Amino acid sequence: MKRKGLLKKMIGALCVGAIISMPVTVSAAEKEDVLGTWNGGWQTFIFYENGEAHHEISGLGGNDSEYHMESGSLTGKDDSGATVTVDYDLWRGDRINGVSTDAEENAVIYKIIGSGRMQAWNVCKNAGSDEWKINDPSTFTKAGTADSTSAAPVSSGNGCNHSYEWSVTTDPTETTDGECSYICTSCGDIKARQPVSAYVVIKDKLLASIKNAEAGTTVTFDNHSWLCYPQYVLDALKEKGDVSLKTDFTYGGNNYSFTIPAGSDYTNLEQADFYGFMYLLGAYNGTIVE
Repeated sequence: MKRKGLLKKMIGALCVGAIISMPVTVSAAEKEDVLGTWNGGWQTFIFYENGEAHHEISGLGGNDSEYHMESGSLTGKDDSGATVTVDYDLWRGDRINGVSTDAEENAVIYKIIGSGRMQAWNVCKNAGSDEWKINDPSTFTKAGTADSTSAAPVSSGNGCNHSYEWSVTTDPTETTDGECSYICTSCGDIKARQPVSAYVVIKDKLLASIKNAEAGTTVTFDNHSWLCYPQYVLDALKEKGDVSLKTDFTYGGNNYSFTIPAGSDYTNLEQADFYGFMYLLGAYNGTIVE
């Protein structure tokens, strides 16, 4: 967590709010119970000893972040709008406790439900609200243990012995989330659904644009779903070395633009996991667009 403390300035510029430090609690689960690879249909989580976790979505790529062996409970609204309270043993992503009303958060919480089995909930909170959205859980099985969630015949009264497996039924776009369904391969009956974030499409398109751009050219990013760059975007620019990135965005009703020049020296930036566009606007002498 070396870089987490530096996020306050970035998120303050972006959300005009501050993140309050989350109190450390003792996890009900042991770290040894969590380490390793966990599979859940179209998703895979890998938890490493060094506190890093990798999340992979089948066919859509993956991302890395820290995880925290801190237990607790979170109350919010489920997909039906009902109030629910979920107990968890660990979490990854944005903070889930001690968060200001102005902050926008997105995290995953996990609960060990048996030997080699756990559930995961995507949780999020919009800026300007204290209410959490808690999506329906997905069940994961640790590699090397029996997987009772794998496709297996299920007797039904409609003449089909259902055999379910996870499949992307609606592809995500840059502006809309997609959907993955636990669907019967014989009759198409859907037993469960899970959103597939548009974030993955935006990320993959941006990184591909940087990687494939010709030397000396400028890549333009103007997707208004984003108001910050994760560290891996700057890493991609640094690795490419000969491509500039122009960013057009809207914040507080005003239009802004800034360009990160090819071959930039990033040592002048405060080290962080995410860089707010308003912070980068100042760092790279951006302008208001009339």
